[in-house]
Amino acid sequence: MQDFTTRDGLLTTLRGLRAEIDRVVAEAGEERAVQQGSFNELSLKDVIAHMTGWRVVTAARLEAGLHHTEPVFPWPAQFDEEQELHEINQWIYDNNRDKSLGDVMAESNDTFDRVERAVAEMPEDDLLQPNRFAWLHWTDDGLGPAVVGGTYHHYYEEHEPDIRAWLAS
Repeated sequence: MQDFTTRDGLLTTLRGLRAEIDRVVAEAGEERAVQQGSFNELSLKDVIAHMTGWRVVTAARLEAGLHHTEPVFPWPAQFDEEQELHEINQWIYDNNRDKSLGDVMAESNDTFDRVERAVAEMPEDDLLQPNRFAWLHWTDDGLGPAVVGGTYHHYYEEHEPDIRAWLAS
């Protein structure tokens, strides 16, 4: 059971997720990880780039909370996160499809570093208290639990079952 209610729990969750992604890539091997068509038309590398693209958003939200600013997202300003998920996912793919697995993994690790650093440095009230930030209107959880929980569930609910099945095939 994951602990999304304490700083230590959030950091442990993030470190476990990072290790899991590293394990999956090591288990797949580079040749298989870049094979197109493994996940519909995507490769494992593309799936990791997709998750990293959304983890950039997690980092942006946490860094905004740390500095008491509004989060700035990496995609073009005209995209609405709540209405244009397909377009944002396509933008993430287009910006990562030509990168090597090594570059994708370096960016994945960089986003984990950013997220972990923000969680470690943020005052506990800012990290855990619900309704602390006006721009965090889509959840009743505190910033840390909301975004780390979202990152965790994005992998384990949306992608991990398919990845495990693919690895076993």
